[in-house]
Amino acid sequence: MRKAIAILLLFSLSVHCAGQLGIAASWWLNQDYIARVLCINRDKPQLKCNGKCHLRKQLKAVAEHEKKQQPSSKQVFPEITLFCVVAAPLRVSPRRILLPLCATPLTA
Repeated sequence: MRKAIAILLLFSLSVHCAGQLGIAASWWLNQDYIARVLCINRDKPQLKCNGKCHLRKQLKAVAEHEKKQQPSSKQVFPEITLFCVVAAPLRVSPRRILLPLCATPLTA
């Protein structure tokens, strides 16, 4: 059961990350059709676009879609005090210095 859940999670993460790769692969496989039919610059062969404008438009649409799905980073979270420590002032004599590894105090 754990193995199936792990495979499902791995697959879902892979699919999410492979969105742009799938678009680029689809464009590469169908580049001739896109350049002849879908390209905005098909009437301007001097630009040598070859359907890259269509690829750019699709990638931009996917990026905007992903941006809309992300939660906004301007969320306001309440401030929570986890604990409060009130410490008494530490009084150290300048003549007696204690070393943590030494059992006897040193005098200055």
